Amino acid sequence: LAERPARVRTRVLGLARELDAHPRATTTPGLALTGGMLLQALQTALYDDAAFSEFAGLVRAADATTAGPVVLPPSLAQPMSQQDAAVTISVICNDVDWPGSVADHARGVAEDRARYPLTGGMPVNITPCSYWKNEPAEPPARITDEGPSNILMVQNLRDPATPYAGALRMRAALGRKARLVSVDSGGHGSYLGTGNACGDAAVTAFLVDGVRPDRDIACP
Repeated sequence: LAERPARVRTRVLGLARELDAHPRATTTPGLALTGGMLLQALQTALYDDAAFSEFAGLVRAADATTAGPVVLPPSLAQPMSQQDAAVTISVICNDVDWPGSVADHARGVAEDRARYPLTGGMPVNITPCSYWKNEPAEPPARITDEGPSNILMVQNLRDPATPYAGALRMRAALGRKARLVSVDSGGHGSYLGTGNACGDAAVTAFLVDGVRPDRDIACP
């Protein structure tokens, strides 16, 4: 997409702005490619390093001077499955309190667009969480270092959904109770999902034999 990483970012964000102003026709009936959809495709691609080339192809197709319709990847051309949507929404709606008015969401989207342009304000936009009238069944659990030392954590360094910084905070809170396996990979799934033999072996030993590393380990 460009000779330098910074220029890739510039190209993607510039294309997103252009598509928001002038959406491109696609081969999916009734669905045009907007800048928000392009950033959604980026978010999806970050879950799997193998999807990077598909996203790059979408950028090139949308950025082309030809007027032909763009072929959308399945993640954009098809809605999320009902079961995936149910699980996703139930998790994010119960994780935090959500704004209850359109004005609050509008302010949040505007602020996030400026602070985190690669998300386009998507994480704080209106979802079913805004209308889900339920109270937590119980207060949030407090994470401490008390109790038996029997926890194994495994975390990718470049996880777009649960960032590595959060894993480090969790590891610090658990103290002596945990060991952390850091896998030098992208994507959200670590075990049997990245082809990292070191990480897979550590988790398998824990699941099969109950054996953990003596200390935190880094798997290149």
